[in-house]
Amino acid sequence: MKITRPDNHYDLQRNMFEHKIHPILDCPNHYRLVEFKYVIDWDEPRQSFIQMRLRHHDDEVSLRFWQPVNLSIEAGFPFPTGGMVFYDRSADSLRDIGIEVADFESSHGSILFSAREVERI
Repeated sequence: MKITRPDNHYDLQRNMFEHKIHPILDCPNHYRLVEFKYVIDWDEPRQSFIQMRLRHHDDEVSLRFWQPVNLSIEAGFPFPTGGMVFYDRSADSLRDIGIEVADFESSHGSILFSAREVERI
């Protein structure tokens, strides 16, 4: 059996940290955030959600992220970067984590969190 290694350290890091893109919305980085709402259900945390309304030209999409955790909104909000991305984390065996909202630009205004699942509403 032959063991192959990445050509360089960068390839190794990229392969270790690459995640599958979630199919809920194609290219979320092209959309602007027009509404952000966090509803907390202290009695039944699985019913808590973040709702985001996103707009790209005439296309408007509302997404509901169920049971969000680890919300971070970086300084610069409400003018977030154009690097929003949704990662499918369902195959990663993380308890109650099926989607990760991240920012591939890693600059000011990023909205970051994980959630159990997401749906269009």
